[in-house]
Amino acid sequence: MLPYFFLVLSWLVFGLLHSLLAAAFAKRFAMRVMKQSYKYYRLLYSLFATASLAWVLHNHFSITETIMWRPPVIEKIIAAIALLAGIAVMLVCIKKYFLYLSGIDVFMEGNTAPAALQTDGLHKYVRHPLYSGTLLFVWALFLGYPYMNSLVSCICITLYTWIGLQFEEKKLLNEYGEAYREYQGRIPALLPKMF
Repeated sequence: MLPYFFLVLSWLVFGLLHSLLAAAFAKRFAMRVMKQSYKYYRLLYSLFATASLAWVLHNHFSITETIMWRPPVIEKIIAAIALLAGIAVMLVCIKKYFLYLSGIDVFMEGNTAPAALQTDGLHKYVRHPLYSGTLLFVWALFLGYPYMNSLVSCICITLYTWIGLQFEEKKLLNEYGEAYREYQGRIPALLPKMF
């Protein structure tokens, strides 16, 4: 039980640090301290997030696997299709936002940050397609390989995403105002409307 507790604790530390460093007050503090170098904050944040995620994944994979059930072939096929769909969604989002979100755009000429509210592409179906793709990917992985450590990580990732989504929604409402409120009314956050 101790390894699972440590895994949950790892995800908790990752989530707290990731969220705190992305918060407006942390950015304002960094702006005061870093001055001209603040333009590298997003890049440093991304490097820190990557390193801390690697630490969590190391903790995840260091647990001796405990399989919960043996999935039949049809379950593995469904999981593989969902996994590929999740990867495709994540790749589309990463391609669209990678330079901005990673902080690499600091080395490019011009501003690569999306200036307008994004409502095209996958954003026509869900407001947060990267979150949707990530959740589809991790739960499909669990469905195909139902190990206890994967279930623990899926639950942690889902809770972190849901909590982070609440803050993201507030930030987007502040940034885009009524345009985002109208968009919220039309488009679901994570799961596309079926009908």
